[in-house]
Amino acid sequence: MRIDVHSHLMSVAFLEHLRGRDAMPTAVRDGTGYIAHCAPGLSLPYRAPILNVEAKLADMDMAGIDLAVLSHGLPGPHMLGGAQADHWAARINDELAAIAAARPGRFAGWANLGFGDLSRTIAEADRCLDQLGLAGFQVWSNLDGRPLDDPGVLPVLEHIADRGAAIHLHPAPPPGQQGLAPATMLGFAFPADTSLAVLRLIGAGLFDRDPVIIAAHLGGVLPWLRERIGLWSYAIPPLPGLPPSARSAGECLDRLYIDTVGYGTAPLEYCYAQLGADRMLFGTDHPYGTPSLPQDLIERMALTRPEREQILAGNAQRLLRLEAAPAGRA
Repeated sequence: MRIDVHSHLMSVAFLEHLRGRDAMPTAVRDGTGYIAHCAPGLSLPYRAPILNVEAKLADMDMAGIDLAVLSHGLPGPHMLGGAQADHWAARINDELAAIAAARPGRFAGWANLGFGDLSRTIAEADRCLDQLGLAGFQVWSNLDGRPLDDPGVLPVLEHIADRGAAIHLHPAPPPGQQGLAPATMLGFAFPADTSLAVLRLIGAGLFDRDPVIIAAHLGGVLPWLRERIGLWSYAIPPLPGLPPSARSAGECLDRLYIDTVGYGTAPLEYCYAQLGADRMLFGTDHPYGTPSLPQDLIERMALTRPEREQILAGNAQRLLRLEAAPAGRA
């Protein structure tokens, strides 16, 4: 069984809403799809299969993927700000829930949160879990420049952690990214910003609540700097006024989950050595990544059969409470 926890689907209604805006984010029609202008220097083309459920399903069947947990790509609804952000987050959540209900066992959804109003965002989080049945929450590494330990953001994440729901931490354009080439932003700045977001949450004490945080793209740079981060968390005293954490940074990183969106066997093997199979969840980043490549890389790893099953499906079933249908089921 294969469950893809990192698979994108864009809301066409949202892209249509972005057309004609005079400030980012904006979108324009482009032949059979759209070009979304997400940030200065970052514009992304969107065509099938990211716009079309049937095209995505066909790619899944070709790759033997049983279930995909769908998440909205950039720009996220939070970038609209205020009431609009909350409205569009809820609307996209309704769309994802309807898609999952229409294809039981083939699709699940990562909920979106607008972070326009704190109480409304917490209420939407509860609605996603209690009424829509979504699998967890996609949270960006920063919210249009706001860090995740911001007083208007952290209480939402604490609430999600207390509910026992999973967070898929996805990279976003980092503050100060102006002037970066798109390839540099996507290839390096994105995973670096994810890493900083995790460390901010550690410093804010979120990991004392035992959250389920799945950091995208092999956890950014964190597996490679785990020992260094752990060393300095002991060597440098905390900032004045911050409450002491019950766990060191190194202990918190030991509790982090990652998805397997990587592009070589060696990084996957290193993450396995650092974190173990029970902390890794299969993901493809479809349609940006070819669905067959990540699972081919996992097949090449020196894993036991139970470990391979954990990574490909078991961890997702356990953490996201998922049930998948056999591959190829319409």
